[in-house]
Order: sequence, then structure tokens, then C-alpha cells
Amino acid sequence: MYDLIAPAFFQKKFCRLPGIGQLTLITIPAEFDFQNKQILAPVQRIDFTPKSGDENMYNEFSAISELMKKKLDGEGTIKLAGIGVFYKEIDGNIRFEPVVLNPVFLQPVSAIRTIRQDAEHNMMVGDKKTTNVEMTEFLNEEASATPLDSWYISAIVLGLVGVGVLAIYVYQNGWNLLGNCAPVV
Repeated sequence: MYDLIAPAFFQKKFCRLPGIGQLTLITIPAEFDFQNKQILAPVQRIDFTPKSGDENMYNEFSAISELMKKKLDGEGTIKLAGIGVFYKEIDGNIRFEPVVLNPVFLQPVSAIRTIRQDAEHNMMVGDKKTTNVEMTEFLNEEASATPLDSWYISAIVLGLVGVGVLAIYVYQNGWNLLGNCAPVV
């Protein structure tokens, strides 16, 4: 009889059991683990919310809920196949332990990014859609338009050497460049 709860629960993603509480199926999506280059498996978790004043509510599980409450009062535990186990604590609160899925089914998957240099693919640069080929051409044009030719560099170096020699001469001899010459008559 309790086997009717599991199919309805997994189809609707929730199950309201009047007088007991509500079961909710929460799906945690797959995640990408950058450090280990893996995709972690999606996980489904069953949450139980104890009754919240809905004892007078009626649904398709009302009769089963009444039988479950009687069995909890008498035996203290009820096992729902594929879902979990309900326990009644000493103080009268109902607790739920979900079934733990075998970790073999939750193994991560290796995810190594493959980049093919010669294949064209779309990409976003800022708010502009472009391709990798167009971006490569753009970056190559920009790089080739601004190189310093070797004669610029040699001219700058020679200019700095000349200014340095002039500075040393002025430092040693002063500003009077004709002071050492004999007067012309």
C-alpha cells in the first residue's frame, strides 16, 4: 500500500501527507569543477517538512496517511521503498531519513576542453559577436601596424649618447667654450 507513494512523489516532485508533513524532491544541477577538470553529477535530495496545520486537508494520500500515523504510533518507524524511513521521536515529532543513493551512480565525469586551432567558431568580444578567424586577423593587423623600426631605435640611442657626451663636457669645462683659446688680433 505504501508503494503507491513513491511513483506519485517522483512524478510530481512533491507529496503532501496530511497529518504527517510534505516530502519535496530538490534537484541540484550538475556543476563544473575547474580545478579538477570534472563535471560533477546532478544530485537529487528529498526534504521533509513536518505537518503544518493541514490535518483537515484531504488528498489522494489521506487514507494512507491515517494508516501511516497509526503505524508510527504503534511501531515507531515506517519504511517507504525508494524514498526513506519515517521515525517518531520520544517527544512525538516525526523525523525522516531519506534513502542514500549509492555513490557509484554519482561519479564525476572528466571534462577537458578541446581547442582546435584551424576550426572556425563563434565568440563574444564585449557585446560584439565575431569569430576566432576575424579576431586573429584583427589582432595581427593591429600588431603589424605599430612596430618600431630599427632605425628609430638606433637614432634614439645615438641621440642619448650625444646628449650624455655633451653633459660630461659641460660638467668638466663649464659653459665657456671659447675660454681656452688665444685672442685673435
